[in-house]
Amino acid sequence: MSFISGDASEIYKLGADLAQVGAKSIPAVRQVMSDAGDAFANEWRSNATATSGEHGKHYPASITAELAFSVTSVAVDVGPESARKQGSMGRGFEFGSVNQPPHLDGLRALDGIQARVDRMLDSAIGHLFP
Repeated sequence: MSFISGDASEIYKLGADLAQVGAKSIPAVRQVMSDAGDAFANEWRSNATATSGEHGKHYPASITAELAFSVTSVAVDVGPESARKQGSMGRGFEFGSVNQPPHLDGLRALDGIQARVDRMLDSAIGHLFP
């Protein structure tokens, strides 16, 4: 039987540091996700304004962003709110119908926001990791 012996104080210090990361990162992640959701919704609204035409003039205003929390995550729910004027028409505008081709406004907005969210998160919490 062999044993490895040595000074483990650095490992214990790392463990203690990592235990603090979660508590410190939650407010920063919440703010980043809120800002990212707003940016995504604004881009989606801008795209929708350009493509929805007169028949969908209220649709862009139905697109909102709302933070969603669980025990292990902070997320943002972005999209048309069915309770708002023309919000229930979101599926038809986004994916098309027998009356119109798909606009893909949300999909185009999502394409631009993904890398931005990564950079925002790295900037907000990257310094917390030892």
